Amino acid sequence: MKKNKLNILDCTLRDGGYYNNWYFKKDLINEYLRVMDIIKVDYVEIGFRFLDKVKTKGPTAYSEERFLKSLKIPKGLKIGVMVNASDFINNKNIIDLAKKNFKSKKNSIISLVRIACHHFEIKEITPLVNWLKKSGYKVGVNIMQIPELSIREIKNTVLQVKKTKADVLYFADSLGSLDSKKTNKIIKLIKLYWKKNTGIHTHDNMGRALENSLEAIKNNVNWIDCTVSGMGRGPGNTKTEYLILELKRKNEKSENHVQLLNLIKNYFEPLKDKYKWGSNPFYYFAGLNSIHPSFVQEMLSEESFQPEDIHSNLNYLNSVGGKKFSKELITLGKNFYKKINKGSWLPLKLLKKKDVLIIGPGQSTLQYKNRLIKFILKNKPIVFVLNAIKPVPEKYIHARIVCHTLRLLSDIDKYKKFNTSLITPYSSFSKNVKSRIKFKNVLDFGLQVKNYKFKFEENFAILPNSLAITYALGICTSGDSKRIFLIGLDGYTQNNPKKFVMDELFQNYKLENKAKKIFSLTPTNYKIKVIKKI
Repeated sequence: MKKNKLNILDCTLRDGGYYNNWYFKKDLINEYLRVMDIIKVDYVEIGFRFLDKVKTKGPTAYSEERFLKSLKIPKGLKIGVMVNASDFINNKNIIDLAKKNFKSKKNSIISLVRIACHHFEIKEITPLVNWLKKSGYKVGVNIMQIPELSIREIKNTVLQVKKTKADVLYFADSLGSLDSKKTNKIIKLIKLYWKKNTGIHTHDNMGRALENSLEAIKNNVNWIDCTVSGMGRGPGNTKTEYLILELKRKNEKSENHVQLLNLIKNYFEPLKDKYKWGSNPFYYFAGLNSIHPSFVQEMLSEESFQPEDIHSNLNYLNSVGGKKFSKELITLGKNFYKKINKGSWLPLKLLKKKDVLIIGPGQSTLQYKNRLIKFILKNKPIVFVLNAIKPVPEKYIHARIVCHTLRLLSDIDKYKKFNTSLITPYSSFSKNVKSRIKFKNVLDFGLQVKNYKFKFEENFAILPNSLAITYALGICTSGDSKRIFLIGLDGYTQNNPKKFVMDELFQNYKLENKAKKIFSLTPTNYKIKVIKKI
């Protein structure tokens, strides 16, 4: 069999951006690009090309042409970007959206566009693949979670990609569950039906990212992803420095490795100290049992989850079938609430033209507790509490709001003890979840998640994410409340990626015609007007 040219693709600034919200300093980017050229990396995936209406992320989240022109890109280094299929398939005219966000290749610095998609999205993004190819780009289709598919599903997936004009078929070990034997099996299955370029994107949950990448090379997979110091979502990816050393040993590459080591020491070691990516026992357990790494990352990022809580939740996931069940628990993403499930509760009956007070988990809730109670007694608002906190006596609380199934199941015993109602997207839950929340006071308000989308109906809302505060805003707006007051929404620190998500949420909400005025009763890091006097 003829051996295809090996292409190394470094996606540090794209995958690593999940930790710093894609804010990389210009001097780091330029030095990184210089070193990638020296070590003969073939492609640098400079970032995503997200389609946010309000841009609250860093430059490598959008990778716009004007930003790329400001960089010192070595002449021999090819530049790529990634797009999410979901950003395009939710729009009526994919081609018009593509034309709006991509120039023809001859007028662009970009050479490669990769489309990240699930196997069931391939048919819908075929027009996008073909238009990009016609416009002169090399196009890759990156299939997520392919190791979790059946043999028949993989076959049908490959055959569907074969109908497109894609240049490269990538498969991603999204759950970090692969070993060399499984990697070999998937590659052979893909190559039965796909004769063009093949690529792999590995995750390091179990410390096998490099091993699986090398196994792929051994089996003539000729596009290999890596990141400097393994910087990437969750436990990270194949480390560029290790891959280059292995390829040098195999005479595949022969570059100056010292420059890369200096790049790591001067720029990426400080980032790793700050964001602490990399594998650990929780990620290992998740990879071993095909539990999505984002589930672990979400728990690790929340101070409320102690090691024993994480351990208990992972064991529970494993007992009920981690791969399938974890999709329901990681509801911060858009895939779980993809369908509209209309609820049975109408918030209009409770909220119409009334003020609403939403109480969050921030320290200011305790610090200003007396002021909080004074506000409730004086203004008599409808009081909603986010999740399972108990900030004030139950007699002041109308309902608790929760839509993150992980939090719901983790705090199930607390909710059973509360006398207040629980507002949640009950109709969207599986039988497993419903069986555990059988109490009389559940109010079912529907939720659908779509990128950058707000729509408020009488018994459901379409929202850009499934955060509790977003869901609460949807409930208040669908219920035609008068004003929304917040307390305990203190805000994340300036460089925390979650702060950017929240800033984007509030900014986009304010643009909606039906948006209600929002005020904070306590100091907050978000761009919300603070009322100093009650």
